[in-house]
Amino acid sequence: MFILNLLDTTSILIVLASAMIAVAFVWFATLLHVARSYGSEPHVEIRQGILKGSTHKTWSGQTFLAFQSIPYAEPPVGNRRFQPPVPGKSWRGVFDATKPHAACPQVSIFLYNNSASESEDCLFLNVYTPNTTDLLPVVFFIHGGGFMCDDSNMDMYGPHILLDRDIVLVTFNYRLGAFGFLSLEDEALPGNNGLKDQSLALRWVKDNIRSFGGNPDSVTIFGNSAGGASVYYHVLSPLSKGLFHAAISSSGIATSTWALTRKGVAREFCRKLADRLNCPVSPSQTTVKCLQAVSFGEISKEVLKLLLSDLEHSMLLTPIIEPKLPGAFISDHPVDVIRSGKFSHVPYMTGITTNDGALLSARMYSNPPTRSLNEDFEDTVSTIFYYENLTTIQNVSKEIRKFYVQDKPFDHNTKADLTDIGTDVFFYYPARATIELHAKYSTQPVYFYLFGYRGSYTHLSDYGDTSYNYGVVHSDDIVYLLSDAQLALHNSTTTDIQMRTVMTTLIDNFAKRG
Repeated sequence: MFILNLLDTTSILIVLASAMIAVAFVWFATLLHVARSYGSEPHVEIRQGILKGSTHKTWSGQTFLAFQSIPYAEPPVGNRRFQPPVPGKSWRGVFDATKPHAACPQVSIFLYNNSASESEDCLFLNVYTPNTTDLLPVVFFIHGGGFMCDDSNMDMYGPHILLDRDIVLVTFNYRLGAFGFLSLEDEALPGNNGLKDQSLALRWVKDNIRSFGGNPDSVTIFGNSAGGASVYYHVLSPLSKGLFHAAISSSGIATSTWALTRKGVAREFCRKLADRLNCPVSPSQTTVKCLQAVSFGEISKEVLKLLLSDLEHSMLLTPIIEPKLPGAFISDHPVDVIRSGKFSHVPYMTGITTNDGALLSARMYSNPPTRSLNEDFEDTVSTIFYYENLTTIQNVSKEIRKFYVQDKPFDHNTKADLTDIGTDVFFYYPARATIELHAKYSTQPVYFYLFGYRGSYTHLSDYGDTSYNYGVVHSDDIVYLLSDAQLALHNSTTTDIQMRTVMTTLIDNFAKRG
């Protein structure tokens, strides 16, 4: 009896002690929460330090927290220019993550560029999360812009639509143009630093997203245009393996002709640029050292001149197949990687809009170089579509013209025909051929979508000719997922709002279930 009472007393003491510990823990957790809230300002602690964010509302009135301009890498300046990214350092005190960041240096020829301020110190990311402590699926969005322009600020790719879903959204900057994709195709400057930036940002998400209520084991990478091509490069790259769990490419895939610079071309372009900037073209180490000392403004100016001097080859600063060196992002052709099966086997979805090719045709009709199509169709088209090295150029070009326009001249009556050519060659065929091959070797499901809804808001004005209804143009699907400043000023129709529900449901379901 005494032993039993002793045991009972001991049990009671243990229970009381446990209760006191529990109360103390709750008190400490509450205190910690208050300490990190600082009144109305949300605070989050990550490996680098403490962040101060801001509170916003989605378009339907849901609350979300925004943490902007978080440095995921050290500034790629000085001797870090043209080098792989270095993880960002820690800071003391509280980092103000309430303001937008500068865009990376960029050049825009064919695409609309809304980026105001530019700086080489641009490797920042933004995290948007619902006001919740649950571990939610993460959507990691990669912006487009032809690998040459655009940025990830809230006024370009805002969370006000997608954050109506229980999702954590991450957007970020990566180096563009010469700063991200210049290459000498050797050890001194292998290239693809823009893609390596993306991979480092993904690793940052893996290490830190739990602090924002995101699940590091449920990350979906999603990109549009060049961002869509980037997504597929991550599927293929050994550097990004294990950092994501599903992937979505919108109107862009790594096998597109515009998304891969051919062997030898990148080296030639880099040497031309070096020569214009009074830098030696060899040896490579000396070339790189000299280019690192030139101001980014001078580099951007000369890059623009080079691209304008050869508009038909304007997509030269894009990913490249690197030499087989340590740290290479991709060192085999995408098709060869697929056939080897050595890629990330994750659920994959890709799609296009019905008139993606308006990106090309609307620009041509506003510029208008359609005269060259009539006078020298064979050479012009073979150059634009990258088959000028074939021995059967004339036969291929003749069949293209016969299939799409017959014997009609290119004029205002052939806008739809030229749009179809651009859609098929730049977007539809690369996507279809790639996913058919991908599905053959992947152990995970593969999906394809065709977006054909033309709402009251369109990106057509970004591409030039607005006198003609080109249909559902490049990036019109993104309108229903991510908000921009112009869209915020626009009055959406009932069907536009319904389409938002359809598209956000698609992304939400795919992110959660694959």
